[in-house]
Amino acid sequence: MHITTALTLLSTAATACAANCSPNSKSPFPLGELSKDQHTSKGRRYRVHLPKAYDPTKPAPLILSYHGAHGTIEKQAALDGLTDSGRNRDHVVVYLQALVPEGSDKTEWEVAPGAENTDDVGFTADVVAAIEDKLCIDSRRVYATGKSQGGGFVGQVLACDAKLSKTFAAFAPDTPKSKCEPETQVAIPCAGTKRKDTPIMAFHGGADETIPYRGTWRKKTNSCLPDIRHWARQWVVRDGLQGTETNTTIAGSKHGVRSAWRDERVVLVYDGDEVAHDWPSTGENSDNNGHAHAAFNASDDIMKWFPKWKLDN
Repeated sequence: MHITTALTLLSTAATACAANCSPNSKSPFPLGELSKDQHTSKGRRYRVHLPKAYDPTKPAPLILSYHGAHGTIEKQAALDGLTDSGRNRDHVVVYLQALVPEGSDKTEWEVAPGAENTDDVGFTADVVAAIEDKLCIDSRRVYATGKSQGGGFVGQVLACDAKLSKTFAAFAPDTPKSKCEPETQVAIPCAGTKRKDTPIMAFHGGADETIPYRGTWRKKTNSCLPDIRHWARQWVVRDGLQGTETNTTIAGSKHGVRSAWRDERVVLVYDGDEVAHDWPSTGENSDNNGHAHAAFNASDDIMKWFPKWKLDN
């Protein structure tokens, strides 16, 4: 679903490995810049950014970032700004590249119709294992964020049990238009999985015509896209956070609101009436060129929110 999503990655995707931490370790990647192309044993492409302050003796947090549908690593890196040293001083960031599924000519993550068999969960696990083998990584602090379909993959698949990744559908596929009720027709995320405390943060603009904030029926996929606030509240129900909601207006926006539940374990940011299907930013980026800019920077919010969470929280 279109939600720029950030969450603490589940241990099913981030297998706890012994951190490769040694004063004699030499970094396989340059500091302060995006590495050259790296490939998993199955040939999947990714690139790595090491902060300038990376210390091979101190376990570092890791962020995985997923581009939107039809996108690339390079576009996502420019969009999310997580390689900016002023914003990110200590997190290793890895950008992953989606495949072009059979019958298509554009990149898609496995949440897309026709791309269900690309096994991006396996790709993610392979990348995490490779990074933990090469770098000093704190396996308790592995996070994921994504734009649009990449965000949907994070919030719909990685946040759930890996065994359900091929069958769980947040958008209720094959729903007749006559039965599409965006404010009610969406399953509780990850129903049936063991973990009940998944921290998740989502951003969505009111002018988003790709995935409307209030939901819609999509003819192309014959599916019912949920009302975004209802979707977030299902996470609240799943995490047992009812009755803890606080709302804060976003200064400078048109009706922008930041809704948070208990210690910000679940956060939904309504970017404002004027923000489209864009990565929220006060400055111009490849998304908002020609659109109204947001009154805040989502990347700054994400980088302040990630450190709140560890897998043993």
